[in-house]
Amino acid sequence: MIERALILDGYTDEPAGLGVPPYIGIYPRYAYGVLDKYNVDVDYITIDKFREIRNSFNLNKYDAIICICGFHTPGKYLNANPATLKEFVSILYKYDGIKILGGPAATKYGSSMIGGKIVDEKKYKEFFDVVAEGDLEAVLKELLENRSIENIDFNVHRSYEELREYAIRGTKVVKKHPNYPYIIAEIETYRGCSRALTGGCSFCTEPRRFGLPKFRDEKSIIEEIKALYNEGIRYFRIGRQPCIYSYKAIDSEKEEVPKPNIEAIEKLFKGIWNVSNPKVLHIDNANPAVIARHEDESREITKILVKYCTSGNVAAFGVESFDEKVIKANNLLTTPEDVLKAVEILNEIGGKRGETGLPYLLPGINLLFGLKGESKRTFSINFEYLKEIYDRGFMIRRINIRQVVPFFGTDISLKDVKKAEKRKKLFLWFKEKIREEIDNKMLKRVVPKGTILKDVFVELKDKENLYFGRQFGSYPILVGIKDKNLKIGQFVDIEVVDYGKRSITGKVIRTKTN
Repeated sequence: MIERALILDGYTDEPAGLGVPPYIGIYPRYAYGVLDKYNVDVDYITIDKFREIRNSFNLNKYDAIICICGFHTPGKYLNANPATLKEFVSILYKYDGIKILGGPAATKYGSSMIGGKIVDEKKYKEFFDVVAEGDLEAVLKELLENRSIENIDFNVHRSYEELREYAIRGTKVVKKHPNYPYIIAEIETYRGCSRALTGGCSFCTEPRRFGLPKFRDEKSIIEEIKALYNEGIRYFRIGRQPCIYSYKAIDSEKEEVPKPNIEAIEKLFKGIWNVSNPKVLHIDNANPAVIARHEDESREITKILVKYCTSGNVAAFGVESFDEKVIKANNLLTTPEDVLKAVEILNEIGGKRGETGLPYLLPGINLLFGLKGESKRTFSINFEYLKEIYDRGFMIRRINIRQVVPFFGTDISLKDVKKAEKRKKLFLWFKEKIREEIDNKMLKRVVPKGTILKDVFVELKDKENLYFGRQFGSYPILVGIKDKNLKIGQFVDIEVVDYGKRSITGKVIRTKTN
């Protein structure tokens, strides 16, 4: 039934996974893997590349088109413009083949934030023949085996045993990415969350979608990285999980704050180096409560991450709020004391500057506004704790401030969001205050003037002939460069000479041949 298919990657951004360039996410790779297994001739294109060649692109040569998109944590992207379901409908409205939707937008927890506004996209989902509410790769398997849409379970899930082959086969898609080889592969380690024991944080979809943790075996992860490395990928983020410190944690199905498994984490990261020589190996999410309440184990794990990961690494802490009333009302669990202790541990062990010019491993802090129990006082409490972190001499790589989005099945309603909208001016004022009084000072601490940042990748040029670039990795610092002789796609080493609120100005001291 399906002999030729197209994967149209509109990008994804979730609390536990990123698929916006320079990242390539798990959805297109796994989908490509299962299609390859069943001998389907597969093409892949990103939405940005498709827009460039849309008028000359013949969609009807494909039996099926798989559209991937969805945003639970939408952000600002330097050099990418994600797709919406509305755009996919406009692209495919004359297409005669099978229209398949995958990614977070396909689930009942799907995308509902576009351009900063909450949008009901249900009517656009109805346009598709197949909406993969479960795992896209598992739904594709059912479709290919049954050779018919009839009686297909759109909510089917795959096991990690099944995923192993798809993940390895799917690595071949990376060479079809327009940014290849300069892309970061997001790697899945587990899904689900121990906090599902008490329902999880009020706003989070992870425990509701996946329940308690289900861990992927170290060998399977290492095999996928080896395959990606053999395909030319040199940049990796072990980011597709709620907390890297909780990978294969002891009693993860019995304890909300489980004891970290030092042996499993060392086996994983050491194994990655045994099969590859990555230019970047980073992590993403970490639970500060796990780090603070299992201090001895977490110190050992932090040492492992410093030893095996490359510098410039960031552990994103899901703090959400320092206000104890908000913490209690939203079942957040993590206390301000947990955060301060976790920040201290990472600074102590990971604060040393590495080869890239950045410290090895620093915390990042996520703050979320619009939660239950929030008041005007919440803003001042959050500011005071961030100021305390700064005043105590610690480093934070970045502070992410956003407003909550109501998703199906969570405890956050549209009513809560509308209530928070009344404090929109206060939110914007607070965000600006943090940028001016914390972020800028913190940036000067993390990268003092004179710091040499190596391997900054030049990504775009503005109308005033100012170039912008970033290092590859988790939460890279944006670098503005004034230089007439640069080229897009070039690597340079720069010296830090000045600062913006969240960016730096760099002077080129060395250009490199790719």
